[in-house]
Amino acid sequence: MKTKTFLLSALTFCSCVSAQVGINTTTPTKTLDVNGSVRVRDLSNPDKMIVVADTQGELSLISPSEVLSPKAILNNSLSAAEQRAVIYEGKCFQPGDNSSSCTVSLNHYTSCTNFETPIHTQIVIGQEILSGNGNFSGTWRANYIDNKGYTNTTPILNQVAPSYPIIHHPSPNLARYQGSGDFAGQCTTDLVTTITPATGNVKIESVKRSMYSHLVYLLSVARSRSL
Repeated sequence: MKTKTFLLSALTFCSCVSAQVGINTTTPTKTLDVNGSVRVRDLSNPDKMIVVADTQGELSLISPSEVLSPKAILNNSLSAAEQRAVIYEGKCFQPGDNSSSCTVSLNHYTSCTNFETPIHTQIVIGQEILSGNGNFSGTWRANYIDNKGYTNTTPILNQVAPSYPIIHHPSPNLARYQGSGDFAGQCTTDLVTTITPATGNVKIESVKRSMYSHLVYLLSVARSRSL
């Protein structure tokens, strides 16, 4: 009899707990009602990013730039030394999903001669398809698409390749823009994308050398539905 009474009491208690749980309150009004502060260890946030929930209700962090874009980033200095400015930093893809990706859209120009006309650049971070078997390569990389007639090193049909600024892509995660001006011997700016495969985070930076300024407008950040 005691066993039955205990079991009935336990089931009643569990039923109440599963309905509404209160922490530091005896009258919870929601499924979980916390009267006090909350700590989520997996959301350690030294860079003061924004906590968001995805379609599955899972919490993650995004850059404030995504909420505040379009946003202007001015990489400005009179020095010829390399100087970096963060354009975007945040979650881009899901490491466990080979088809996840993101696209960051920018509009930018510099103080170099023949680089005063804004260039629209899209940085697409995703995986390539292996030509041998049609499978994903397993490696995420940045692909740069510009409105100046080139996609990476391949000309786009029906467009004329520009004389300036010179646009080339020395590596998968680096786009280099070089005007015809001359300041301390050269006039070069890069867009550098650093990818962290383990977390799905990316950092996109303006890298200025030997020029007065590089002005970048962050237009948008679009991620695949898998996130």
